Amino acid sequence: MSALRDLLDRYLRTRRALGFKLTEPGRVLGEFVDFMDEKGQTTIRHDLAIAWAARFSRGTVLIRLNTVRQFAEHVAWFDPATEVPVLDGRPYVNHRPRPHIYTTEQIDVLLRAAGRLTPTVRAAVWQTLLGLLAVTGLRISEACDLNDADITTDDTGEGGWVRVMESKFGKSRLVPVHTTTMTAIAAYRRLRDERFPSPVSEAVFVTRRGTRIAASTAGATFREIRTLAGMTGSTSEPAARLHDFRHSFATNTLIGHIRTGGDIEQMMPVLSAWLGHVSPVSTYWYLSNTPELAAALGARLPMIGGDDE
Repeated sequence: MSALRDLLDRYLRTRRALGFKLTEPGRVLGEFVDFMDEKGQTTIRHDLAIAWAARFSRGTVLIRLNTVRQFAEHVAWFDPATEVPVLDGRPYVNHRPRPHIYTTEQIDVLLRAAGRLTPTVRAAVWQTLLGLLAVTGLRISEACDLNDADITTDDTGEGGWVRVMESKFGKSRLVPVHTTTMTAIAAYRRLRDERFPSPVSEAVFVTRRGTRIAASTAGATFREIRTLAGMTGSTSEPAARLHDFRHSFATNTLIGHIRTGGDIEQMMPVLSAWLGHVSPVSTYWYLSNTPELAAALGARLPMIGGDDE
């Protein structure tokens, strides 16, 4: 069995364990791997994917290439030389970057890097903001829109709630947070209020002038932080992005749930509601098919019917 066919088998098993049938995509990808084997190629490239798809009718080319694209995104975790064919309305141009799924250690590195920003209040703002993104999976726009009144302690006085108002798709929700998160936010608020005793904004997260951080400009500061953290990317590792906190939260939450014996079908609606998605179908897009997720699902496949066709 070729290395690419082995990756295909693992890809299909993982996706089917998540609830996807993949009957037609499985057949299409089998044909694509047959083509690659005939060519003696083990690494997916743009030109090879296009040459294969071009053999079929015009009406099915984009569908077939999209199927290969999704598979190639999975293969790229194992073979960095993989080229992912894309279709964003333009023929085979660059697609959305492969998510960087942060480890706990990498998040710690980013938080320490944020602590090196100046002045001190700016460092505190970004350490707290990134920490909140890491433990809640909020969108950066949602975090920037938070007001002080949106973060409250629960009745026990130990944990708390983050109220996300009218976010994407007009959905509002309450996100529970641990007592350690509430403690970190309280410490940050005290420092912020000392720096701005007469606040000019109700925002939780503010600029060095005390005004609300704009989601549209937050990326520039994060690029500064990732440079300090040495996470600007390489030929085998994508550069860290703000949105990857959300991808990481979704993927790592599911991995942890699987490893503790949790039920995937019961978890998906919960994770979807937490992230503020319209439906669990949207949540699947955030679940990057990492080696860790594949391993967690692989260990559970006999129990969750991974071998069923």
